[in-house]
Amino acid sequence: MKKILVTLMLLLTVFVPMASADIVNDLDNKVSEYNQNAEYIPSYLKSLLGSEIIKLVIVTDDGEEEYIKAITEDAYITAFEEVDENAEFDATMVVGANEATLRTIINSQDPLQEFIAAKDNGEIVIEPVGFVNTVKYTVAIVVVKVSQLFGFM
Repeated sequence: MKKILVTLMLLLTVFVPMASADIVNDLDNKVSEYNQNAEYIPSYLKSLLGSEIIKLVIVTDDGEEEYIKAITEDAYITAFEEVDENAEFDATMVVGANEATLRTIINSQDPLQEFIAAKDNGEIVIEPVGFVNTVKYTVAIVVVKVSQLFGFM
């Protein structure tokens, strides 16, 4: 009986980290698809938020945290890598979300609208780093809201 319990515990420790890392792999697989559609991002958003260094914090379904460093240039993702929690880099914004929300977005027919809805209802939290980035982000949010009001998004 002890052998079975030990074996089960070993299997759990092997497979649980793989399950939580799946969201990172799934997001990484979507990078090229995102980049293929980046040309359709409105120019005003590209100019405001198109070049960022993002620290993405994902709370997985099993309660663990995964960290990703993503770099965008002219709205295209040029770097996307899993990093350690204590990795130091000059992030311009920190984005937090749970795995279920990210899966809903990446599986959606309209990921942009799904992202905006998740941000609006607090499922995604975006925190700009520094004064300039905070102002830039605030302006971008106002522009998005006005664009939605007039049916441009």
